[in-house]
Amino acid sequence: MIGKQKQLKLKNSKVLVIGAGGLGCNVLHQLANNGVGNLGIMDGDTISLSNLHRQKNYFIKDINAKKTSTLIKHITRNNPFVNINDYPFYLQENIEIKVFDQYDIIIDCTDNQDTKFLINDLCEYYKKPLIFGAIQKSEGQISVLNFNNGPTLRCAFPDNKQQLNISCEELGTMEIITSTVASKQVVECINLATENKTTLDGMLLHIDVLDHQTNIFKIKKSNSINKFDPSIISTNNKVISVQEFNAALKSKEFQFIDLRNTHEIPEIKHINLRNISINELKNKISYNDISKKLIIFCQSGRRSSNAIKILIELGCNDVVHLEGGINSLNKNNL
Repeated sequence: MIGKQKQLKLKNSKVLVIGAGGLGCNVLHQLANNGVGNLGIMDGDTISLSNLHRQKNYFIKDINAKKTSTLIKHITRNNPFVNINDYPFYLQENIEIKVFDQYDIIIDCTDNQDTKFLINDLCEYYKKPLIFGAIQKSEGQISVLNFNNGPTLRCAFPDNKQQLNISCEELGTMEIITSTVASKQVVECINLATENKTTLDGMLLHIDVLDHQTNIFKIKKSNSINKFDPSIISTNNKVISVQEFNAALKSKEFQFIDLRNTHEIPEIKHINLRNISINELKNKISYNDISKKLIIFCQSGRRSSNAIKILIELGCNDVVHLEGGINSLNKNNL
């Protein structure tokens, strides 16, 4: 359909996919099936039961296994000729960010707002085109960014102060939207790799699969965005493992802040525990709180990751958050 020369371009192209969830599963399998010869998969998560309805490369027997290695195994069963690099960690935990420079195209398949902006900034720094994808419930967005000196994600969403890091598991989403958005990301990747024209360069496509509504918005390029320097990324992740979290619960030395809503389970009890939503942190944290050893947590680790930044800005340096949130307790059978 695309001719021998363009098929060879696909075979020789190098594509890094960040996120091996609902979008990433679909994107990676389709890229391999369409003949992309070199892939990278970056994700630090393990497979859980709640993933299976939308992450269709994983099965019941794969629960608790690493997403990246499991996905590689399934893809290579179908196409043993594709070369796949495994990066079994989250981007924010990776100090070797130069991995971006090894690829021609970067595809964002994450569901974390801060990670999306970090991906965008790294793409801009290393001059790599970014195929952006995002899903929420029955809606999705796709764009080609940082291509031919075009607009970036920060041009589309210049205000990154809202706390919107709600995962698909918490908010809910449908497989029909993950497969729809992923397929369009793959189309744009093929267009870039084969030097075809892309209609989504500097445009944002919005889809609602339930009512078949689509809209395309033009992104205005901004020249006022501060240039990104990866050397300023902190390697101090300020995280605590599930084992350390459980040990801390047995001590009165720490103060705990539960960022979750009242309906989120299981309930965590401790004599020094307070329930504060992330939107109320600045108003409810006192100087007395800042001077103590704080451990904060939420359901998945998304909100607590943002809360760390807020608390540091308030002057709290002795603070950590539970890596992977309360969900990680179940994954580790604790």
